[in-house]
Amino acid sequence: EGQVNLTHHCLVRCKQRGVKEVSIEIIRSLGTKIIRPGGVCEYFISRKDKQEAIEVLKKCIQSLDRLAGKAIIIDEDDNEVITTYHKTR
Repeated sequence: EGQVNLTHHCLVRCKQRGVKEVSIEIIRSLGTKIIRPGGVCEYFISRKDKQEAIEVLKKCIQSLDRLAGKAIIIDEDDNEVITTYHKTR
C-alpha cells in the first residue's frame, strides 16, 4: 500500500489531536483494518497489534548489531537480490 493523501479535514484534526502525519502511516501499516459502511476502511492499533509490533521491533534492533557492515546488491528492475557481502568501508 502506497502513501495516502491527507484531506484538509484530516490535517486539521491531526493538529487538534496532536497526531503526527507519520503516525498515520504507522497505524496503517501495523494496525488492524476494518471495512466500514460506505466502503471506507478504519485502521487502529489494538493491544495485540502493539505487542506484536514491539516484539518485531525488538528483534530488528537486536539484528542491527549483526548487520552492521553487511551489504546487499539488488536489481530493482527485476526486484531480485543478487548477492550479499561484508562491506569493508
